[in-house]
Amino acid sequence: MLAHDYLEDIEISGRSALTVKRYGAYVQVFLDWLAYVAHEERPRLVAADVTPERLREYRLFLARRRDPDTGHPITAGTRNLYAIALRNFLRYCMRRRGLKVPDPADHLELAKERDLEIRHLGTEELERLRNAVDIARPTGLRDRAIIEVLFGTGVRVSELAAMTIRQVDLRRRSAEVVGKGGRSRLVLFTPGAVEWLTKYWGTRRDEHPALFVGSARGRLGALSVRQIQRVVDSASTRAGLPFRVSPHWLRHSRLTRLAQYSGVHVAQRIAGHTSLATTSRYLHVSDPELREMFDKADRDEG
Repeated sequence: MLAHDYLEDIEISGRSALTVKRYGAYVQVFLDWLAYVAHEERPRLVAADVTPERLREYRLFLARRRDPDTGHPITAGTRNLYAIALRNFLRYCMRRRGLKVPDPADHLELAKERDLEIRHLGTEELERLRNAVDIARPTGLRDRAIIEVLFGTGVRVSELAAMTIRQVDLRRRSAEVVGKGGRSRLVLFTPGAVEWLTKYWGTRRDEHPALFVGSARGRLGALSVRQIQRVVDSASTRAGLPFRVSPHWLRHSRLTRLAQYSGVHVAQRIAGHTSLATTSRYLHVSDPELREMFDKADRDEG
């Protein structure tokens, strides 16, 4: 019940429905784990069950947790998502409900994330992915349009799944999307994305408002995030790429090109990042001559 009240509280504060859903899932993992180690049923848990030692043990539990799909340990970034959700929940317990629980600022440190290279596709790899879609299949034009729009706009897969036809202005090659935190922004389409989206729309005979639709159990509906992920994953498999491609790779590929050729501020606006530092990560992969330019300064001076 307390967790339910917490989720309602952050919803009232303006968090998006997707954020509320994710925070709920992260907090549930903690409560299930706590019930197990405390040998109690979840409804019988009390504030005294949350101790500094148990928070340390929970961090260890997360460090050993594995992704159910890959079997690999979850990344530091993913562990931090769990920890941040729990931090906020414990703050709510302390400040809004007056419960005596350990201060999360002292006992829930975030894991150190390595500055990993952002995964993106090169020009040849992107062409292989595009050409791997069989447009002769019933869903071929739709699937090719999905790949083109993901790359051509740089939107997140969740934003694409929520997008409607009314949000898109093909004449101006633009759309207004609602991103993280409920913030809206303008995104632009490449000519290729407009071309394939127009071809796909030309095959539509329905009046569903969603940008991309599919049939499930005989019912037409908007494609889900998972269904869009399957489209991209299937194309990457058929393309024979030596790695699995996710929709986020296409977003990274678009933002990397923007950072390289149009500047990091343009990439920031298209990405919907609130922090320029977040967008600046794309410069690490978009400027292969950085080391050469760095060393050249000393050579020229000498």
